[in-house]
Amino acid sequence: MALVSFARSSIARLALLHGVLLAASMMAVLGGVYLGTSRLIAAEGDQLITLEAQGLAADFRERDLDAFVTTVVDRADDPWVRGGVYELRGPSGDFLAGNVVVLPDLAVQPGGWAEFDVAVTRGDANASRRIRAKVQELGGGFRLLVGHDVQDRRAFRDVMLRSLAWAVLVTLLFGALGGWWLGRRLSRTAQAISASAGRIAAGNLGERLPVSGSGDEIDALVSRFNELLGRVESLTTTMRAVLDSTAHDLRGHLNRIRGAAQDARKASASAPQAAATDAVLAEIDRLSETLQGLLRIALAESGTAPLEDFNLSAAALDLAEFYQPVAEPGQLTVDVEAGLVVRGHRQLLAQALSNLLDNALKYGGGTPVSLRLHRCGARARLEVADGGPGIPAEHREHATQRFRRLPGSSGLPGSGLGLSLVAAVARLHHGELELADAGPGLRVVLDVPLAAGPAAA
Repeated sequence: MALVSFARSSIARLALLHGVLLAASMMAVLGGVYLGTSRLIAAEGDQLITLEAQGLAADFRERDLDAFVTTVVDRADDPWVRGGVYELRGPSGDFLAGNVVVLPDLAVQPGGWAEFDVAVTRGDANASRRIRAKVQELGGGFRLLVGHDVQDRRAFRDVMLRSLAWAVLVTLLFGALGGWWLGRRLSRTAQAISASAGRIAAGNLGERLPVSGSGDEIDALVSRFNELLGRVESLTTTMRAVLDSTAHDLRGHLNRIRGAAQDARKASASAPQAAATDAVLAEIDRLSETLQGLLRIALAESGTAPLEDFNLSAAALDLAEFYQPVAEPGQLTVDVEAGLVVRGHRQLLAQALSNLLDNALKYGGGTPVSLRLHRCGARARLEVADGGPGIPAEHREHATQRFRRLPGSSGLPGSGLGLSLVAAVARLHHGELELADAGPGLRVVLDVPLAAGPAAA
């Protein structure tokens, strides 16, 4: 499995590409050297054979037959020192002189060239030698074969081909190792940047990406990104301070308005005045609830909420116990698997679950409500379902938007922020939120990853 994962990694692809490119370059260079050298040697050998054949043809025209035969015999006398082979045939095809017997059965190519093998005895051993020769027409029906041993040329070709193959393999190996080393260096840098980015995304805005100190383009990019992170941290801190200060001032004003409204309610002398004062108090409570909801959503979406490992099972049971007196007898059923620990923000997760239970009891129309928490692989799955009218499929996509009220719910209590907060909490915890049909009713599923550490108190 690890090998398959490595084969699919960018390091393996980079190493393979680097090795293949180097091997291809080496093959092109050595192949060009081999082809050029081979052609040069072959051209020089053919030129020597051609010149010797032309010289012997000139001797044939200038001398009598016996003298020319003697010349051919002298040249063929010790061929394997000089490397030359000769064969002279008369007009009737009879053998006159030489050290090979291949004519007239030799297959001659256009231009008079031919290649053949001959057996040579050296001491007690026999060896096969490759001969390249040219058949020269001397006139009067006489034919002369002049050739040279090219076995060393073939040995040179074999050595070059083997050397080329080994050079390509070695270059491929070292190229792949070089690509692997370079890929590992880039991968370690990318992993360090990814780890730091993950901590930043988790809310640690003071985190900075590591700088290797090499002064290359990657360091320049990381340095600029760290400057950007510093700017983001400064802006976030300033906005958080402004938000906290504004929220504190708003809560103070609302508390003072509520206090004045309560005093007016106590001093009300008539029923209309009391009813008007109660309406003002209700609106103040609704405004306070909306403010708290917006502040919680802002905290969840900022990504800066501190996270800890805590027992979600215990928190779910505590909330269920809190809502049992609010529900009708037997209306709320609870099925919670014990010991499920998640890493998250305890208060925001508890508020999200509270919103789900509150919505189910409020909009379920008195139908049974179920709370279920269980393990699903490496995640904790929280489900809250009711038997009410539910949310039509065409409205579920917009149900988690802020201040979005469903058709027909304008007369019901609520600010339209409940599911918005649940969605923001799901994003903060890298979870998933699903609104589904409970048949009838609504089933809300919230998945969050389980923590890797031991259960928190």
